[in-house]
Amino acid sequence: MSATGTRKVLVTGGGTGIGRAVAETLLRAGGQVVVTGRRADVLEALARDWPGKAFALPCDLASPEAREGLLRRAAGLLGGLDGFVHSAGQVVHQPPGHIGEDALRAQLEINLVAPLRLGEQALEVLEPGGAQVFVASTLATRPIVTSAVYSAAKAGLLQVMKVLALAGAARGVRASAVLPGVVETDMVREVRLSPGEGPLPEPEYARRQEAQLAGLRALHPLGRLGRPEDVGEAVRYLLAASWLTGTELVLDGGLLLRE
Repeated sequence: MSATGTRKVLVTGGGTGIGRAVAETLLRAGGQVVVTGRRADVLEALARDWPGKAFALPCDLASPEAREGLLRRAAGLLGGLDGFVHSAGQVVHQPPGHIGEDALRAQLEINLVAPLRLGEQALEVLEPGGAQVFVASTLATRPIVTSAVYSAAKAGLLQVMKVLALAGAARGVRASAVLPGVVETDMVREVRLSPGEGPLPEPEYARRQEAQLAGLRALHPLGRLGRPEDVGEAVRYLLAASWLTGTELVLDGGLLLRE
């Protein structure tokens, strides 16, 4: 039998990238999942692949009105809820002096405010012994010059997680976070343009993309980028570990060992 925390789980950002890998990891282990996010098409595709096991619940997580009651709606689809994973995220690389107001607000909302509000819901909805896991980033502890807003939001998320761990302890509702290094997803493959730089022609975009990925791989002593499945397995472990709460699990191929 699957461990409590992994049986009936809501996964945000569950249609693509890390979120989808988390959902599929849980499904392969015998769990049921509700996947949520803005893109109904990719959520419904996953549900079709896992009939009766995966359910799509589209939601604009950046909207306070849309996410109100989200965990109760997910629990209604599954007949209860013992796990919650916040994987949805947004990063816009901009150096100081070039940080757009819209990008600032959007990153804070999806990376910090939304998981806080959903985590508050989880304290009320999750079954005793259940767990919530937040996908953070090594950029929360070691920022780069273009990550001020994203790093600040993810660092704040780690403190939110610890408060939720304390608040949920009386009911045995655990909270933890995973801090991945660079994981090869569509978000990471997007070429980072310099301030004022316009769209690149396709051959130049492809060249810059490969150079960017090669540089990112070189940051990791193990010699490769993370795979979404690596994070999926780590999240499943955190959901299932019944004597673990308030923990930050670094999963980075040795990235933080670098000076």
